[in-house]
Amino acid sequence: MQLFLIQLLNGVQLSMLVFLLAVGLTLIFGLMNILNLAHGAFFTMGAYFGLVVANKTGSFWLALLIGPLLPFVAGFVLQLFVLQPLAQRGRSTHLDLALLTFGLLFATAGAVEYIYGSAFHSIATPDFLKGRVALLGIEYPLYRLFIIAVGIAIAVALVLVIDRTLIGATLRAGVDNREMVTALGININVLFALVFGFGSALAGFAGVVAAPVMSIYSNMGIGIVVTTFVVVVVGGLGNLRGSFYASLIVGMTDTFAQAYLPEAELFAIYALLIAVMIFRPQGLFGAVGRVA
Repeated sequence: MQLFLIQLLNGVQLSMLVFLLAVGLTLIFGLMNILNLAHGAFFTMGAYFGLVVANKTGSFWLALLIGPLLPFVAGFVLQLFVLQPLAQRGRSTHLDLALLTFGLLFATAGAVEYIYGSAFHSIATPDFLKGRVALLGIEYPLYRLFIIAVGIAIAVALVLVIDRTLIGATLRAGVDNREMVTALGININVLFALVFGFGSALAGFAGVVAAPVMSIYSNMGIGIVVTTFVVVVVGGLGNLRGSFYASLIVGMTDTFAQAYLPEAELFAIYALLIAVMIFRPQGLFGAVGRVA
C-alpha cells in the first residue's frame, strides 16, 4: 500500500510538471492555431537561464522569478516578428509552422550544447523545501509536494483569468472574431504575441521548477515536448481544462507503467494516444479550438 501511495504522489507530481508545459502549448494552439514544436526549446531556455541566475545569486526563488523572462521575450519576438509575418504571407499551414518550430527546437538544443557542453546540471532545492513530510502514513519529499501545489495553483489561476476577466474575454473574442476585436481598436497581433510569450514563459517556469528533481541538459526539451503533445491531443486541442485532466492521465499512466509494467514503459503513453485518436479524435475533454 505504501508503494502505491508513493507512486500515486509521484504520478501527480509528474502530471503537474507536464501540465505546466502543456497548458502553455494549449493556449498557443487554442488561440492562434499555431503548431509550436519549439515549445520544448522554451523549457530548456528557462531551465538554463534559471541555472545561470541561481549560480550568480545563490537563490532558487530569484531563478524561479527571472528564469521565465528569457523564454517570454523569445516567444514574444518569435510570434510577432517571425510567425505573424509568415501568416500574413500565407505561410501559416501546420506543415510550415511544424517545420520551422521543429528546426528551432533542435537549433536551440545545439546552441545550448555549444555554450554549456553536454554536462548535466541541477539547481539546488531551497532550504525551506528540503526534507520530507509525513503524509498518509508515508514520508514524501516536501519539494515534490511544492510542485503539485504550484501546478494546481496555476491551473486555478488560468481558469479564473480566462473565464472571469476582461483579458480573458478579449482573448476569447479574438479567437471567435479577430476582425471585430481589431475594429474595437485592440492590436490583436501584439495581444497574441503576449499570449505566445506567456505560454513560452510557462514552459520556462516549468524548466526551473523541474531543475531540482530533473537534470538540466541540452536535449531536455526534445524528449519532453513529445509527452506534452500527447497531453494536448488527449485533452482536446485548445482545451485548458482538458490539458489539466489529460496531464493527470498521462502522468499517472507513465508513472504506474514504470513501477508495475516496466516492459511497457516506453510505449504506454503512446498506446493511450493511439486509443484516443481512434475512438475520440477530438480528445477526451472537448472540441478543437476551445480555450476554456
